[in-house]
Amino acid sequence: MLLPPRCALALVLLLGVAWTARAAPDQACIPPTQLATPSDPALAALQRGNQLLLDGRPLEALAAYDESRAAALLRGDDQLEDQADANRARAAVAAGRFDGVAADLDRLASAADTLPAREQSRMLIHVGQTTAKLGKATGSQTALLQAAERLERAHAAAEAAGDARLRSFALGYLAARYYEDGQLDPALRLVERALRAGLEADASDALFRWRWQAGRIHAAAGRLGPALAAYRQAGATLIELREQAAVSGVAWNAVLDMDIDALYEELVDLVLQQAARTPAGPEQQALLAEARNALEARKADELRDYFEDECLAALRQKAPDDVPGAVVIYPVLLPDRVEIIVGGAGMLTHTVVPVDRDTLTAAVRTLRYTLSRQTTREYRRYAAQIYEWLIRPIEAELATRAPQTLVFVPEGPLRTIPFSALYDERAGAFLIERYAIAIVPSLTLTDPRPLPRAGIQMLAAGLSESVAGFPALGSVKAEIETLNAAYPGEVLLNAGFEVAKFEAAIESRPFGIVHIASHAEFSEDPSQSFLLAYDGKLSMDRLAHSVGTTRFRAKQPLELLTLSACQTAAGNDRAALGLAGIALRAGARSALATLWSINDQSSTKLVTRFYAELGDPSVSRAEALRRAQRAMLLERGVRHPAFWAPFILISSWL
Repeated sequence: MLLPPRCALALVLLLGVAWTARAAPDQACIPPTQLATPSDPALAALQRGNQLLLDGRPLEALAAYDESRAAALLRGDDQLEDQADANRARAAVAAGRFDGVAADLDRLASAADTLPAREQSRMLIHVGQTTAKLGKATGSQTALLQAAERLERAHAAAEAAGDARLRSFALGYLAARYYEDGQLDPALRLVERALRAGLEADASDALFRWRWQAGRIHAAAGRLGPALAAYRQAGATLIELREQAAVSGVAWNAVLDMDIDALYEELVDLVLQQAARTPAGPEQQALLAEARNALEARKADELRDYFEDECLAALRQKAPDDVPGAVVIYPVLLPDRVEIIVGGAGMLTHTVVPVDRDTLTAAVRTLRYTLSRQTTREYRRYAAQIYEWLIRPIEAELATRAPQTLVFVPEGPLRTIPFSALYDERAGAFLIERYAIAIVPSLTLTDPRPLPRAGIQMLAAGLSESVAGFPALGSVKAEIETLNAAYPGEVLLNAGFEVAKFEAAIESRPFGIVHIASHAEFSEDPSQSFLLAYDGKLSMDRLAHSVGTTRFRAKQPLELLTLSACQTAAGNDRAALGLAGIALRAGARSALATLWSINDQSSTKLVTRFYAELGDPSVSRAEALRRAQRAMLLERGVRHPAFWAPFILISSWL
């Protein structure tokens, strides 16, 4: 029996096969841009639940699916009721609400037998995958065996329907069950069959999944060469999928319900293993360049997904082989080790550090917490330990290259700490005492150029008064007056610093520097990040939109955006990612910002010294910050890194 039209649409929503006939059958969500909200209340609630689940909000998705089910039940639509139940089961597992899920899945697996072969296969793939997720979440071997049985039934139904695409997914997901059970040879045979079916169906998303799966199987079996080949094929297919999504106008997170970040990590891990086995020379350099490029692609994707801004991808350039006066350092955090890739002077090197990611992360978290405590030196133990892991192993290389600036491209928890505060116990010195330091969220998204001093103007805005319950920043008025004397331009202070006035000022004149001394906060959710103006919160999205127009000015683009007194959520990697990307999003060549709020007098002291040093054309931005921080290190009362370390220079260091 054919499904009625409204139920056919609901099944598309349920199984997620509407994306140019390519989205994965187990994916429960279609983005709002793909399908208009249906007038049918049951379908509308189902679609809303799909989007909520896609957005990582399973509890809210559960409520929407319950609403859809109730509406379907009211009109006696058994098939739509089953579809809501199937999606509800997926959301319940994601939310950790396991009670009753197994029984629902048993009923849905039985009900699938009444459907035509193609719809039966789709339902069984969805139910089989949800059963597998339940088994992994609860440790139930029974559920994992049931998942395999349901996927085998899905494959038989797909064969009966003559649907190569569904055969590919049934076989591929079945291969995953064998792989996770440690049965590598049967898993490889199944995934090879899945790939053949994917090629027959011209299903790029299936090919991406199973090439990645093949890479994992080969890697688990210790076959490094075939594993790398499969991962490289998966990476090439991922590029095709991104291009297809862009052409189709589909939200990227609707294309693949997968953790793409893991692909980059696993590829980099394998490439670095191969580099370690390869003698120094052109072949090893090519491998290290491949690892670096994968890291860069990963970081660009992180920023694009955090800001939901596809335009960031268009800013990417080729990673430079030579970075005059600087070395670029990529600390790569892997499950069992840390590898440090150092680039510059036309050569890449890598060093293996025998510390696992969890151990390093724990030390970083503690350092971040203790650094901001002004009354204790407890931070020094962790600052010294992290120095031993990240800097000591490359000291000899740094001495040989003799850089003026260390440019770090951090990932994960390392985004939450200032590298300037890493401490060399042997020398009794902080890293900032030896090198100027800059942070770049991605080297390929950075445009390092010297700061043009001639005729540069500053827009200085700030709040010295208490606004909206936030405390007064008493030193801001003197800070802005001092800066305005050195860098002429326009001042917006207190009542003058309103959102509309700020935006009008940006549009009216080509400012090379925008300095904002006010409360600001970067959150895990970019929509909650804000800058405080006199008449309310200026969202970072709105700031990026207004300031970002300056990137199109040929004569005077925005060179420096300073956010004084801003902070990120303590220890939050995602919030720190937003802070690191603010210069890119706002179209500024560089940004000066703080990882945590500090005494406004200390902030004023540091930023005024920074700008004074910046007035010297022979001094780079990174060196100006280093001199300002070293000056505070020598001053009684503000020597503790809590006062000077939170300031970080982001992007262009020249």
